[in-house]
Formats: sequence, C-alpha cells, structure tokens
Amino acid sequence: MVLKILSGEITHKSDVGGVAVGVTPEQIGARLGAMADEVEAKARVRPTRFLVQEMVTGGTELILGMHRDPLGTAILLGMGGVTAELFQDTTMRLLPPQGGLGRDEVLSMARELKTWPLLDGFRGRPKADVAALVDAIVAFSRMASQLGDRLVEAEINPVFVLPEGRGVRAADGVVVLR
Repeated sequence: MVLKILSGEITHKSDVGGVAVGVTPEQIGARLGAMADEVEAKARVRPTRFLVQEMVTGGTELILGMHRDPLGTAILLGMGGVTAELFQDTTMRLLPPQGGLGRDEVLSMARELKTWPLLDGFRGRPKADVAALVDAIVAFSRMASQLGDRLVEAEINPVFVLPEGRGVRAADGVVVLR
C-alpha cells in the first residue's frame, strides 16, 4: 500500500516525506504519525488528511498535464514520476478551439518521446497498454476543453502505463481551478 498526505499547500509530497510506499495495513497507524511529524519539520505545515491507496508496480511512469494561458491550452505528455523534471522528456500539443485531441495526434505525441521504446517492448519488456494510454489522454484533453477557463492547470504524475491489456493507473494528481 501507499500512504500519502493530502494537502492543498504541498504540491511535491515526496520532497517533504509525505509519501511512503510498501506500507502494510499493520504499519499505517505508526507510519501516519511519523509522516505527520516529518512533513511538519520539513514544510512547517502539519498534515491532517491522508490517503491510503493501492501500490501500483510493473508499469512505465508518465506525466500528463495541461496548462492554460492567454496563448491557449497546452497538453503535456512526458516521462513521469520523480524523474519528470530530471530528464525533461516531454512533448506538447495545443488544444483545438473546440474539443479535445484526437487519437492519432495523441499516439503521435507518445511516439515522439525519447522513452517511447519503454512503451513499445524495449529489450524484451512487455509492450505497454498504449491503447489505454491514448484513451486516457484523449479523455484528459476533453476534460480540459469542457471545463474551459475554469481549469487553469492539471497534472497527473505518475500515470502508470501497465502491460498490454491491463490499462493505466493515475497515482497522483493536482488541479488548479479559477
């Protein structure tokens, strides 16, 4: 299981000790108290809300985001998890004025990534569920379009792309509304 803080004030939870992986049900109570102390010491904010969720393994971690400014709404796809900012392997598309991105455009985005081979069975790895990834990105872009100016930015990081036929899982996300 994964234990993490829920906080509108702390975006990067892992940077302040707000994420613990591999936690057993018996460890949750003790780990929760220790986590609250650690986060308070590092961020000077004591978390009061926590989330326990499924631990996802065996997938490729990607980042999916959107940002809206006066020039338009950009959808970002890239290598995710804690390495998103380190490797900066990303691609972007502007949303059309009406509606979201189409499947062909989204697949093209995925293939532009330097890490595309990880999704396509690199060195004997199982092929990833690219069809499910494409569905998720298309839906995300439609959400961004439908919410319009009310949605300023959104990010899902990481999105785990599991082996073919097993889908995708969003492990964490943040949304900024106007």
